[in-house]
Amino acid sequence: MLTLDVQTILNSIPHEVRWEDIVQFKKLNERVAVANDVCANIVGINEGSIEWCPNDEPPSMLETFLWWWAVRPDLGYAIALEAPPELKEIISQYILKN
Repeated sequence: MLTLDVQTILNSIPHEVRWEDIVQFKKLNERVAVANDVCANIVGINEGSIEWCPNDEPPSMLETFLWWWAVRPDLGYAIALEAPPELKEIISQYILKN
């Protein structure tokens, strides 16, 4: 079961985020590559923003967590607590590197 804080965060996810609102923007390319490798083409790159393009309707939890982690890697620990095992490993490795 999702914790209230994580559920609140997931419910507030925008489908498009401006570059200036992305946490750790310098490492965005790395996170987008990982997200798009796990779930094909889930993150679209626009001029000045990124866009969430989930493959499933409604979006799967994995797609939702990947998108939010791409935008807010500073919440990686909270996301990893609820994420599927493969994403937990990805987030753990990202946190260890940074």
